[in-house]
Amino acid sequence: MKNNIFLKSLISVLFIVIVLFPSCKKDNTKSPTELFAEEMDILERFKETETYKSWFDEAELVIDSSDAESSYHGLVYFQLEKGWGDTVQLGKMVGIRYTMYYILDSVGADEPFLVEVMSNISSANPIVYQVGNPDTYSGIYYGLDYGIRWMHCYGKSRMLFPSTLGGNDYVSRVMEVEITYMSK
Repeated sequence: MKNNIFLKSLISVLFIVIVLFPSCKKDNTKSPTELFAEEMDILERFKETETYKSWFDEAELVIDSSDAESSYHGLVYFQLEKGWGDTVQLGKMVGIRYTMYYILDSVGADEPFLVEVMSNISSANPIVYQVGNPDTYSGIYYGLDYGIRWMHCYGKSRMLFPSTLGGNDYVSRVMEVEITYMSK
């Protein structure tokens, strides 16, 4: 009788070990901390690419707040054309045309690369919004809103910012922006 109970217990344990244990795979879901660390790694490697380095030749680096501890944390801003007049102020209505790129990396790629994901360059009208009131649904992210505050009317710029300033989806962005209108 004791042997029979022992044998049933041993069979139950073996069943659990052989059948159920291997089916318990480790969850491959990454934590937000891990995803953010991967994004920052891709962003730092992108800053070593020829694409990024060529921006220093094409444009004036106006701000690099990669290490700043403020709301601008992570914004890198290159001025392509200054434009004219005063810089854009909070509360002003501005019209912008832009092209947005994601900074991506993939298996087999030598380095991170840009992929165009959105543009209003060829649309009939620019996006008009009030500076200081970003609207992520229309593509006006915090990083773009902060960068615009360094621009002048008819200026052209290139901005790079992490997802903490746009999207919160662990994908850094590059935006090429032109201000086509600014209220008085």
